[in-house]
Amino acid sequence: MTQENVLSRAVEFAQTLVRVPSVSGTPATHDVIKAVEEILRNNSRSTSRIAAEATGAPVLLAHCGSDDPAAPSLMLSGHIDVVPPAGMTDPWSAEIRDGRLLGRGSTDMKGGAAAAIAAFCEASKQDLKGSLWLILSTDEETDVKGVKAALEEPGAPRPDLAIIAEPTELTIRNEHRGDAWVRVDFKGRSAHSSRPHLGVNAIEAAALFIVRARKRLPEMQKEGPGIGLQTTSIDMVSGGAAPNVVPANASVTIDFRYQGEESGRIQEERILRVVEELRKDPDFPPVEVSTTITGDWPALSSSLENPVAQQAIAAIEASLGHKVEVTPMSGWGEGGYMHAFGIPAFYFGPGEGKLAHTPQESSPVWHIEKAAEAIYRAVMAHCA
Repeated sequence: MTQENVLSRAVEFAQTLVRVPSVSGTPATHDVIKAVEEILRNNSRSTSRIAAEATGAPVLLAHCGSDDPAAPSLMLSGHIDVVPPAGMTDPWSAEIRDGRLLGRGSTDMKGGAAAAIAAFCEASKQDLKGSLWLILSTDEETDVKGVKAALEEPGAPRPDLAIIAEPTELTIRNEHRGDAWVRVDFKGRSAHSSRPHLGVNAIEAAALFIVRARKRLPEMQKEGPGIGLQTTSIDMVSGGAAPNVVPANASVTIDFRYQGEESGRIQEERILRVVEELRKDPDFPPVEVSTTITGDWPALSSSLENPVAQQAIAAIEASLGHKVEVTPMSGWGEGGYMHAFGIPAFYFGPGEGKLAHTPQESSPVWHIEKAAEAIYRAVMAHCA
């Protein structure tokens, strides 16, 4: 297989993946794993295994090159699950029209996964002195349990660098905020609404909490260790049993986007401080309050000053023929877990992020081709 063939096969691979309706959480995520295994069998000299099976979200781990743990190592990463194709008329067509690959996942991120697969396959046919890994998850759009579990398993890779082929329009993203969801539960006492004084209204407590939290939580974030933009968003409220019953229960869920030095636990502690302040307010009902971290996904903050990252970026820039822009990423990605396990990582891949999850999702074919070439050159620069 020549480098030119890698480019053409990358688009074919992308079409193969898009044709599998691998919505996160459905049985088709197993089908898309099988599709990748078939591609690897026919196009690479590599070994592969399924990791994180106990999570219900299988992760494909493939390897080629040296087995020496001291050898230079690199990992190509991505996810091959997608969000539901709401509003799309033919989401699994994988049609190419006007130079663009159409379909759900073409941007986020089967185009990028295909580029990484093609680069991996081409590199596997070379005489690599280094070690190359490919890791593809199937629940990035939902629980993101798979890649974490895979990296916790014995013998999991700890490469010198991970390149994650999320859609970045062929630029580099080397950091993003963490994301935590914290639910606050208020427990009061029910009563007939004609005698509200006999109850303890949990919804009233939640309402007073929301008013105070909206002001105080951003203030507390500014006082903390995180440097850079941090946000809070009160995204879910529930409570009550019936229109004529004083509500005994209510809950509020808050989304925190935090910087790398922080965590979901720190956000939870801030919520409890807000509750302590509210206890001094005579209007705050005597409710029981508890908190639960329902999700916590770590931030990515990778310095690109280390020699391996510099080498990879130089290879990518040589392939593209120009200097590559490096900026933070607005959303979250599995690079957060790479960072948590001590693996330096950055995002580089084809497609425009603004089209992800939309009915108009598509990716320029030339992006996929260029990404495959650039990723391949980065692999060879470190592992050849």
